[in-house]
Amino acid sequence: MENLEPANLASWTDAIDRNLDLWITNLERTVIVELDGDRVGYAMWMSTGDTATLITIHVADAVRRRGVGAELMAWFSHAARAAGIRVLELGVHRENPARALYERSQYSLIGEDGDYLLFRRELA
Repeated sequence: MENLEPANLASWTDAIDRNLDLWITNLERTVIVELDGDRVGYAMWMSTGDTATLITIHVADAVRRRGVGAELMAWFSHAARAAGIRVLELGVHRENPARALYERSQYSLIGEDGDYLLFRRELA
């Protein structure tokens, strides 16, 4: 995080307790991807009404560009749909190359919030 957003390191550190609570609360909406016995990715989402927000997604550097991110995005979509969700949302730092993954996953840019780009996908 300090390499991607060094100016925000202090605020991230200050938010550790709040983020821990977020993880605990949404643990049932979390998935971990394993390849050959190694944990190589994870994702977590939360819901508010008929909207699901991707809280976090991560793919290990060693397996990037091998479909793990797309698999996690598909899991998010399927899990949210199964829970009755109709709208998916996420935010990404504007410098994060994962933006291409979200666009390939049929998300549309709907706005900005400071250094973050906001994306949305409506489920049919």
